[in-house]
Amino acid sequence: MACCSGARGCKCTVIAGSGTTVDGNGSTSSPYVVGADVSPTPGNALTIDSGGLYVPAGLASVTAGCGITGAGTQAEPLTAKTAAWPYACPIDTNATGVYCDPATGELKGEPPLMQSYFNASKNGTLATPIAVPASDQTTIDTLSITVTNPDPCRPALGLLFREVDLDLTLPPDSGGATGLDNDDLSYLGNTGSSTIFGTHVQENKINEVRLAPGETRTITMNIQAGRGSGGAEITRIQATLRVFLNSIAEA
Repeated sequence: MACCSGARGCKCTVIAGSGTTVDGNGSTSSPYVVGADVSPTPGNALTIDSGGLYVPAGLASVTAGCGITGAGTQAEPLTAKTAAWPYACPIDTNATGVYCDPATGELKGEPPLMQSYFNASKNGTLATPIAVPASDQTTIDTLSITVTNPDPCRPALGLLFREVDLDLTLPPDSGGATGLDNDDLSYLGNTGSSTIFGTHVQENKINEVRLAPGETRTITMNIQAGRGSGGAEITRIQATLRVFLNSIAEA
């Protein structure tokens, strides 16, 4: 080591920093030797060659599995094993996602689409016949059904099937209308000279119903009659509610 400004008594002090060591006293017989600690943690690939610190290719690789191949290096990048897109629609606008479960670190796919069917009905002869109301669209009974979207992730689109069938007794020159939910569906009349028993028409309507993810809803159908005249009576009520639900990708 050169002397400081030509002074023969010049001395230098070398202190080891964090992660380094200093050996020797700086003399000719015991020169300073500076070293560095290397972490003993398993998986550490750092080494020293003639050019300095070095990580050999391949030693910093990862252990692949579950359809993942490769070493995670530039020469051997990680690659997921995938199949060819088998559908006629384009993959860029129709494929769904793959997700990481933060709790387990596992890859997870899209939740499955779900379907449900619900049914409620009544069918019985009335102990006491009901006179067909003179006022139109008068509710004489109701039928309810409670449905739940089985998919907690997606909205559901369903078909609501409503059916009603009222048996009427019609004396001569009488008549009456039947319907549901403020919609007249039929009118039956007797222009003959004798009473008609048990005449009826089976009527139905189909509408869509939409539910939010996991939503439960009660649907009520109003069974109605009206325009009654000449002593027309209702003797039997048959009604059905059916709901077919399918979860969908979009609301």
